[in-house]
Amino acid sequence: MSASRVTCVALALSLGVSTAPALAQPAPMKVPMNDFNQAFYRCDAGGAFMMSYDADDPAKAEMAGNDGAKPHQLKRTPAANGVEFTGGGVRFWTDGKTVVVEGAKAPFKNCKMKTG
Repeated sequence: MSASRVTCVALALSLGVSTAPALAQPAPMKVPMNDFNQAFYRCDAGGAFMMSYDADDPAKAEMAGNDGAKPHQLKRTPAANGVEFTGGGVRFWTDGKTVVVEGAKAPFKNCKMKTG
């Protein structure tokens, strides 16, 4: 490498300029919901629950199940993929296809969002 090329590279690095392409960050996943900021889920063994969100890009949610338990107040938490809400020992996570509910009174398994 020539001395002038080394000088240019050193100058670029000292200015914080990189010759590598910037990596685009993926957009956060939109929370699955209807026009009323709600989503209804049906699960195996007759289980069902509703998620009610505080906004189109929610920070909070309420999870109300058909198991007779008191509704759970959840807060959005960072997730490597999908969306996650937790609170009071309950966790709700979805990537739009798979749904995981942990800590609820009822064992909500194999849940699918009701559409239409």
